[in-house]
Amino acid sequence: MNKIFPAESDHPLFRYCTDDERARIEHIAELRRVSEGEFLIRAGDNDSTLFAVDDGHLDIVAQRDNHSVTVATVGPGDVLGEVSFLDDSPRTVSVVAGEDAVVRAWDKRTLSEALAFDPQLLAKFAVALCELLVERLRDVSRRV
Repeated sequence: MNKIFPAESDHPLFRYCTDDERARIEHIAELRRVSEGEFLIRAGDNDSTLFAVDDGHLDIVAQRDNHSVTVATVGPGDVLGEVSFLDDSPRTVSVVAGEDAVVRAWDKRTLSEALAFDPQLLAKFAVALCELLVERLRDVSRRV
């Protein structure tokens, strides 16, 4: 059973994948447990891991005027870390578990190597990540 994105979902990360392809991508991920108050991501770190929240909620924390400010809360089905995953840039915000949580973590190298042998699936995944970024950009534009 796919807990992150049910087969009937239209989540951008798997929008173009067959059920078998989704299972292959999910199988590559490592399940990580994050305890309440524990950091999943720290701003400034150089890490290109892509995450999807499987269970629980995490807070997106940014620094504003030398204060930590929770700018969003994410939960099951949400994807984190896509920008650093794509361009290897340092993390721009921190992510801390607001409660005990479980995430799936895709190491960039491991996922890239696995998808390199399936160019069609790699293309589907790349387009899906682009669409996810476009949705984020549109969301930010609406807020401004």
